[in-house]
Amino acid sequence: MISVSKYNKIMEHIELTDEMRERILGNVSAKQKSRRISRIIMAAAAAACIAIVFVAASVIGNTGTFSRSHDKPVSAGSQVTAPTAGDTLTAGASSYNSAAELSEAFGIEIRDITELPFEAESVRYSLFIDSFAEIIYYGSEGEECCFRVGADTEDISGEYDGYTTAETEVINGCKVTLKGSGKSFTLVSWTDGGHFYSVSLVNGTDKADLLEIADEIMNAET
Repeated sequence: MISVSKYNKIMEHIELTDEMRERILGNVSAKQKSRRISRIIMAAAAAACIAIVFVAASVIGNTGTFSRSHDKPVSAGSQVTAPTAGDTLTAGASSYNSAAELSEAFGIEIRDITELPFEAESVRYSLFIDSFAEIIYYGSEGEECCFRVGADTEDISGEYDGYTTAETEVINGCKVTLKGSGKSFTLVSWTDGGHFYSVSLVNGTDKADLLEIADEIMNAET
């Protein structure tokens, strides 16, 4: 871009009509305006790219992890309740009113657990982007049991750390893994029929309780 001083020196040796002078100045102004517009467009494009990256990272963060939430649904007294069918719980998750509805949406038969180590006062049925189905049972004193069934054999338990004890048992010819701390166990998982199954408890229990739950699920799914 030509500076004002250089422009004045050149103009001292050139005789211009008023019309020629206005035309030259008009062209200089137009070029400056064009460059300003280009810089604005480039800045806007860069900002849009950054926004897209943050949104994509947020979506991946929400859908790429299987760690489970401990948010409790609203319950009515001692009745077992769930969010309205079709409600979105988290990114890519939908809720249902029963195990039957959840099974139909997922395409895999899933039945409620009846042999819980506590009395359930509320229940949540959820499907996460066709990756796994989840049923969470909530007790009146903070008890919680999360039952998950995966679309394949990938570990979708959402419980991966904090265990000091790991043992294996065989139920109905299927090897199950139990994890916990000492003699208190909070997770049992296994693979059967091309699907991953897991049951986790917020409060620990003994091995027999978890094995009983696993046995009930295996017999219900056959």
